[in-house]
Amino acid sequence: MPEITSFVHNGASVESKKAPQPMGPAGATVFGLVGTAPNLDPLIPRNKPYRITNPAQLTALDPSGAEAGTLYPAIAVIQQLASVACYVVVVEEGDDEPAPADYTGTVVSATDEPVTGNVVVVLKDTTLTTDVTDPTGWSVTVGGKTADVVSYTISDTDTLVLSGSAGLSAADVVPETLITISGKSQVSNTTVANIIGGVDAATGRITGMQALKNTQESLTHISAPGFCQKPVSDALAALGAKIYAIPVGDGPSTNDQDAIDLSESMAVTGTGYDQFYLVDPMVKVWSQAEADYVYGSPSAQALACFARVKPWESPGKGRMGVNVEALQRHIDYNLLDKTTSGDLLNRYGVSYFARTSRGGYSLIGNRTVSGRFVSQVGLEHTIIRKLLATTEEGMAENLTRTFMDQRISLINDFLSGLQMEEALIGARVYLHPTLNTTDNYRNGEWHIAINYAGYSPNEHVVYHLNEDTGIVESFLESVL
Repeated sequence: MPEITSFVHNGASVESKKAPQPMGPAGATVFGLVGTAPNLDPLIPRNKPYRITNPAQLTALDPSGAEAGTLYPAIAVIQQLASVACYVVVVEEGDDEPAPADYTGTVVSATDEPVTGNVVVVLKDTTLTTDVTDPTGWSVTVGGKTADVVSYTISDTDTLVLSGSAGLSAADVVPETLITISGKSQVSNTTVANIIGGVDAATGRITGMQALKNTQESLTHISAPGFCQKPVSDALAALGAKIYAIPVGDGPSTNDQDAIDLSESMAVTGTGYDQFYLVDPMVKVWSQAEADYVYGSPSAQALACFARVKPWESPGKGRMGVNVEALQRHIDYNLLDKTTSGDLLNRYGVSYFARTSRGGYSLIGNRTVSGRFVSQVGLEHTIIRKLLATTEEGMAENLTRTFMDQRISLINDFLSGLQMEEALIGARVYLHPTLNTTDNYRNGEWHIAINYAGYSPNEHVVYHLNEDTGIVESFLESVL
């Protein structure tokens, strides 16, 4: 007899189709930092992300214990207060001649050294935030007298020693006057270029902060602690916009107006600066290697605050504290006063540190330089990162009603979970009513609309006290 072409099988078959996996939790906070580490362990490659989660891994940035470079001190600050994964990209320090630069400081006191004839000047609010180990070419002019710099040392007080060989004496250096120190830039242009990075023409490898695109985990925040140059901030903002990570940058650490000017120079439309968190000024912290106080990056301190809150919360939550001894300059803060310098900085999107009633120093600032609440930027990024992380598995599936309904249900379930965590007020996911056209569908394209709303942080509380004589009348009626 001929073959029965309609026959399939005399028995049973089982075909099982699993439901899509849930989207899972929101994900952890993960930092990406770029900087220098001149004593880097030879086994750790430069210009490639290196994951650090504990002090042993941090040691690889400087096995000598000198805490050299910008990355070791920054990661140490973060690890002191939080447990968070940090990917670091180490770049070479440039060896080009530093450009001339001027620094300022306000005189606290000046004394003559009887043996050497030098003048010892104690400064405050100084913009020179590193020791001067080679004073060649450094000088100060006071009252028409120019004196060479002998040394400049940062400690619990910042001390400038000037040569008295040109006739300068302590009497010439008047307390509370602003003096200018003429010297050299502490960061070379080549180092700045290495931090920004790009593509190595010889090898084709991605270098500098661009290498942060290649981390195994999605980054939530990126930073170049210790580098406040505008080109570095530009590159951070652009990279953050591409990978949906909040850029956290250093301010100039000079004066309030310079910080405001820097913020105003940051174009917030289409550049990534709408999500840029700017912190000023530098902070004075303890260094184990120096056994003394040194100035450290403000963005590293801010990251230590971000690490202790959820991505959709403000890093200043509860007036989040930081372990700092002092600031590069004092910034006025008062809970009631709207005219303080700190309030002015916040008005221009600059966050800062100040002493509060909580004790010690706290981070003050809830907004990016564009005025957006950084907590709401964090919520937006959390949703986007999860959508991107869970989209691949459904690619090339037929756009059936079942498939589309399942995808919408998964997103709704994920957002409902965030709502239960009080990460957002509410959300609704549905097929876009106008963009899902016949032409788009035939082209393999469909549109999901996601409506959501996040919480605002408690930035300004207004108490209304009304003296009510009716309460007195009720009292009297009860006792008479």
